[in-house]
Amino acid sequence: MAYQTQESKYELIQSTINNPEYKAKLTRILSEMSASELAFVMENSPPQERKIIWDLIQLDAEGEVLGELDDSLREQLLIDMNPEEISLAISDLEADDLADILQSLPEKITNEVLSLMNSRDRGRVENVLDFSEETAGGLMNTDIITVRADNTIELVSRYLRFLKNIPQNTDDIYVVTKNDEYLGILPITKILTSEQNMTVREVMDTEFQPILFSLNQIDVYNLFKNKDLFSAPVIDEKNKLLGRITVDDIIDIAVDEVEQDFIGLTQIEDDIFASPKKTIFSRLVWLSINLGTAIMASYAISFFTEILDQIIYAAVLMPIVASMGGIAATQTLGIYIRAEALRKLNHKSKAYLLRREFIVAVANAIFFSLAIFLITNFWFDNFQLSLAISVAMIINLLAAAIFGFLVPSLLRKFGYDPAISGGVVITTVTDILGFVSFLGIITILIV
Repeated sequence: MAYQTQESKYELIQSTINNPEYKAKLTRILSEMSASELAFVMENSPPQERKIIWDLIQLDAEGEVLGELDDSLREQLLIDMNPEEISLAISDLEADDLADILQSLPEKITNEVLSLMNSRDRGRVENVLDFSEETAGGLMNTDIITVRADNTIELVSRYLRFLKNIPQNTDDIYVVTKNDEYLGILPITKILTSEQNMTVREVMDTEFQPILFSLNQIDVYNLFKNKDLFSAPVIDEKNKLLGRITVDDIIDIAVDEVEQDFIGLTQIEDDIFASPKKTIFSRLVWLSINLGTAIMASYAISFFTEILDQIIYAAVLMPIVASMGGIAATQTLGIYIRAEALRKLNHKSKAYLLRREFIVAVANAIFFSLAIFLITNFWFDNFQLSLAISVAMIINLLAAAIFGFLVPSLLRKFGYDPAISGGVVITTVTDILGFVSFLGIITILIV
């Protein structure tokens, strides 16, 4: 059969699921799909179809699918599963994926699932659960192969053949002391190309630096990216080898960061097929916040009712100033959030970015203030009105650059996520400043 994209398989399932005779064919289609493909189909299906698909996925595949799903959908599925079913479904997963799933469960359910596991599985997942999921320790997998430095390459080769199955994505074997202290790595390629009578010590790489378990996951991501790593060992503060991180975990971090930044900037729910109840609550919260900020902006306008009565054209032009300021501030906010997410912000880089954003704002302010002056003067043939909106445009665009950079920094200091709350605060500031500056300047020039 020719290769099919995820989208084409999704379309095939959608056409099959609506057929009264769908069950046997749909079961066969699902059984031939990988865990990531099944997760894609689940995430892109409405709730009622998700249930049908999930019920037809084989039990031995459920664990891998759960590991591929986004957090919100995974939690919804786990709520409807009993501890015995969860234990059976996830028993073959790697320790880091097991930990991710168990960390999304209530503590009572987690303990029940752990009690149903055999001692080996329980031990390896408890080692990961001890660490924060935002750190290298929470990312790592404990399925590793270790050897001693005085072993010969021939002995290592025989040991690998004895194991038959080695952990997925194994490109290096780790060299440790009898107390499991990290010494270096032994690449698989070295085992294949070195003389069999040589010792591990003679061919191992002692320069490869391990990752401390407490390192933040974004710093781990940057380390993999900058050094083009496929895997890396994780150690504790005493240099004891704990596990390893592989590139598939790093890809998950990158995807999660992008999704969370997008969700924060748009203030929407992460599951587009979420239930109406969940969606209503999410929208009510943010619409209520926006209503409050809109009332604040309207209250500011109320101080200039006499001006608006005299110059009705001002009401027509007011939204232009506020809109331009809001968009400019959101652009700067996006730069800040992206730099923060990639751990590129420090005292020096903050100063540079603020200076750069201000220079950009000056250039934009000059261009758009001139443009709006010419447009307004042509439209209403009123020099004072044109000058007022032109000056207000300059003020608001410059303020947008400053507040767009400083507000998220202040929000972070007070414990708020700027990706979620920054947009609301920024647009409120630029709206009020835009209205007040425009109407205030009109008061000075005309009235």
